[in-house]
Amino acid sequence: MTERHLEHKETLSNGCSIVVRAEILRDGSLKMFIGVYRPDGVPVSEDHDPRPHLLDMEAALDWGVDIAKGIGNGQRTLGP
Repeated sequence: MTERHLEHKETLSNGCSIVVRAEILRDGSLKMFIGVYRPDGVPVSEDHDPRPHLLDMEAALDWGVDIAKGIGNGQRTLGP
């Protein structure tokens, strides 16, 4: 059976965390989520409907991770 969803979670060096999900729906369409959070858990960005153009699920997940890292790595974080 083929995997119908993939998820990537990571904590970046500045303490921000990212969550990216890609899922193939029953109709064959791709549903995605890209979330970026500050170290205290406050959302920086949550995109429930990103639109990768003509990518399969694995490539779309990589695309989303790149976007999330770009947003997360651009954040200033609160010092200790």
